[in-house]
Amino acid sequence: MDNNNNIENENYYYESELEKKSLKSIKEIAQSYCISITKLKKPEIIEKIKSIVKRKREYEEEQKQKESINSFNKIIKLTITDNIEPSEILFWKLFRNKTIYKKIFSFMDKQFTIAYDSIFSINELIESNQFGILKEKVYRNCKYLHFHSNEIYNPDVDICLLVKLFSTIKEDDYRFYRNFLNIDNDYFSSQCHITQASIISKKLQIFKLFVNEFNYKPTKTDLLHSIFNGSNKFIQYILELNSPNSVLFDNKIVDTDFKDFYGRYYHTKKNNFFKGFLCYLNKIKVDDYDKDHYYQLLFDPSTHYHGIGFGINEKSTLKTLIITARVILKLKTSPTSSLDLKVKEEVKEEVKEEEEEEEEEEEVKEEEVKEEEVKEEAKEEEGKKEKVFPKLIKKIKSVETIEEIDNFIKKIDKMNLKSLLDDPINFSNSDNEIKNFIKKLLKLYYSNFDTLVSKILYFCYYHEESNDDYKTIFPHHLLETAFRFGIHEILESCITINCLHFLPGIGQEYSHQYYNSHHYKVLFSHCHDKEKKIKFIDQIIQKATQQFELRFQNYFFFMLVIHNDIELVKYYSNKVGNHILLYSLGEIIPPTYFIESIEMLEYLFYNQRYYFKDVFFLGHKSAYYKNLELLKHFESLLDKSKTVNQLGYGDYDIFASSGPVSFVKCIGFGTGSYIIFDYKRNNNYADFAKHFASNPQIYNSDKLDHNELFLLLTTAVSSSSSFSSKISIQFETLRDLLINANDFGRNPIIERVKPINTYTQYPFSKEYLKFLDWMYLNYNYGIEYQDKFLGMNEERYNYHLLIAIDRINLNNNNYFDGNQEENSIYIERLVFLTNDVIRFTPYLYEINNFKFLNWFLTIIKKYHNFTPATQHQNLCIKEMVYIFMKYITSNSKLQILEYFHQNFHFILKKKTDGGILNIKELKSFLFSSLERGSIKISNFLFQFITITKKEFEKYSNEKTKSYFKNMF
Repeated sequence: MDNNNNIENENYYYESELEKKSLKSIKEIAQSYCISITKLKKPEIIEKIKSIVKRKREYEEEQKQKESINSFNKIIKLTITDNIEPSEILFWKLFRNKTIYKKIFSFMDKQFTIAYDSIFSINELIESNQFGILKEKVYRNCKYLHFHSNEIYNPDVDICLLVKLFSTIKEDDYRFYRNFLNIDNDYFSSQCHITQASIISKKLQIFKLFVNEFNYKPTKTDLLHSIFNGSNKFIQYILELNSPNSVLFDNKIVDTDFKDFYGRYYHTKKNNFFKGFLCYLNKIKVDDYDKDHYYQLLFDPSTHYHGIGFGINEKSTLKTLIITARVILKLKTSPTSSLDLKVKEEVKEEVKEEEEEEEEEEEVKEEEVKEEEVKEEAKEEEGKKEKVFPKLIKKIKSVETIEEIDNFIKKIDKMNLKSLLDDPINFSNSDNEIKNFIKKLLKLYYSNFDTLVSKILYFCYYHEESNDDYKTIFPHHLLETAFRFGIHEILESCITINCLHFLPGIGQEYSHQYYNSHHYKVLFSHCHDKEKKIKFIDQIIQKATQQFELRFQNYFFFMLVIHNDIELVKYYSNKVGNHILLYSLGEIIPPTYFIESIEMLEYLFYNQRYYFKDVFFLGHKSAYYKNLELLKHFESLLDKSKTVNQLGYGDYDIFASSGPVSFVKCIGFGTGSYIIFDYKRNNNYADFAKHFASNPQIYNSDKLDHNELFLLLTTAVSSSSSFSSKISIQFETLRDLLINANDFGRNPIIERVKPINTYTQYPFSKEYLKFLDWMYLNYNYGIEYQDKFLGMNEERYNYHLLIAIDRINLNNNNYFDGNQEENSIYIERLVFLTNDVIRFTPYLYEINNFKFLNWFLTIIKKYHNFTPATQHQNLCIKEMVYIFMKYITSNSKLQILEYFHQNFHFILKKKTDGGILNIKELKSFLFSSLERGSIKISNFLFQFITITKKEFEKYSNEKTKSYFKNMF
């Protein structure tokens, strides 16, 4: 009874404590009990915790009673459940139930499910966010797990994947990282990628583990990465390791270090450079000469480092400007010439003989002459600045001490520090103390950097208070500034106002293609006064009336829609009239993509009827929208307004014409200038594609590219691992798409396997194979015979599909295995099959317990052993095996290589020993593996292939050269 009272008291105490805890703490407690908290509120989570705690305590009490009766139970508890995670105990309790076990695994499709050990690609597991699977495999040192390096083609891809990994799995998970960083496991591409990724992701514990337990020695490159990424903790740690007692490299950074670094690395965050460099300066001892050296390195015009990303502009934060100012003030030297200091140091160290002294004196004289020349050039440059900014720079006093900056920081909050320099909170008020101090910081910056103030910063901070003629300062390219700030006077002298290039054009590169970037949010981007905007619009209308310019009205209207202020759009429409004849002749992105809200869409629908015209097909409506919700709403509006009278238009109306056209269409994505407009990069493209396929009553026409749409819906995200599609779609929808395609004379199944581009692979998704199997079971004649329903008019592809869905008896067929007199034709078919499997279904080698692989190697063995074989037959077999082996080794399929070794060892033998390939061809696989840094594959191949030391050094990269060096 007392025990029960104690439990109740504990429960009451625990429950009262739960109520006081924060939601975050409650969630952490729930997760520790493996409680699902999705969409649960705090009281609901607490109730679930209480329930679990109560059951747990009742269970513990029950166990105590059992232990007092039978001590054997205590032994079982200690030997079976001791040190086992609660979630693991629950797992085994669940799966011991045979009924539940069978029910769960009934959903596992053995026909199309890859073996768990065959999920080996670290790259794909990271890309698909399967970190739970990755952790489990790394924990047990899975020997098939492998990082497929992109170093030869694009090393930045490897680094980005590692950054994602380090940012996801906690850095204190030492069990994971000890295994992952062990080079014997071959889980990463190179040491420098590990260090770079840890620096970029700012995971110091991972870097320390690599140093302390795997004997990695930091380099100057690591220090530079830390500086460029503003990783101050790394800078401190690396400099501490590189102490006078343990010198790894020279701490001093020279010009050649910078140049080498720029030439090799492109993924650094340049806006963090001055943050890192300031930390670096504070951690090392610098004298006047060092200060001058670094000043020249960073700010001298001849270096131009500020021109490639380190300069201050309107998109820099106030914090970045402050840090840059600190660096400048830190490096300000005494009036003594740095060159004289250099001479003194050289004299102290090198003056030993009179001849050397005389030579040095001559050098000093030459340097002094050069110094004078530099000073004269500096005066000329300053003169140029004075001519350009006669009052702008002279009137403003720059910041002089770091103490000034410290006092200013105390007066502002973090939001100000993080804000951009073109944020109105920094410049909108002329009496703003923040604005005035920013101008002082900018004065310091521009006085030291050989660069002029940007147009946007000038009009943010100086234009209203300056008497300067801005047209003298910026004689050219002020059109964009006029639109950004709403300054019409700039446009007064313009004969034409060509604002087409302010809109996202089809011919633009992808990085600028979609207008949600700063580059295309031009109109009123820095004008925050409503009255000023209206006045600017009035002046634009007046100018357009007085001076006609073709399509100017269109382009300006598009800019207003992009600005996304419906009141201004209404104002402009009321002024110029509704139903503007809008034209877009393929020069810009379809204007429907500029719409961002339902409200804007509805207004344009009822007031600007021509806005929705398709830019590629006359008489049709556009389906280009930012998201599927907007398109669906447009369709619903169309459905409500089917007739001209309903809309109240008396003349021909766009909405009475043909319906919307899918942008997956038979022109525009394969020919002509429209190919540059790659809408497939849009994040919502998959949703649109599914919508088009699922609504044939709207989109099925000769304008729809059925083949392209079918390809998109049936392609796997990756060619291995899960080989799943990005888009989930019903089989009936795919079947209807095939039927509709056939009505227009198209055969998507056959078209998707045609070798149009041998460099691009479109592997079949698992869902596509299931669909084909479903078709086989429900429409057997469609695959078995050459029925036009599926377009199966080539035996080669027919048999490949039947093999892929495991609907053919490979051991009893006469297509690949027939009369010995006609072996050549069967071998040629096998060659085609090999190519098709690698291109479209490479996972066939691994699924279904290696069923296909075993048949494939068995039949190769049969033809290889057959005598007499013709020269043509031998060449075909050789080509087939070479292609197959190249795929297996280049994709690090260690499990398949082991399968060869155990069951078909002749594949790995050289021709003189009864194999198929000669030693040169076998060596090529080893060379490729060494070059890619694949330790596991190289290690395996070394059992059968011998190479010379010279060959090893030629083909090995840094990783494999270090690992296998003792072999030679």
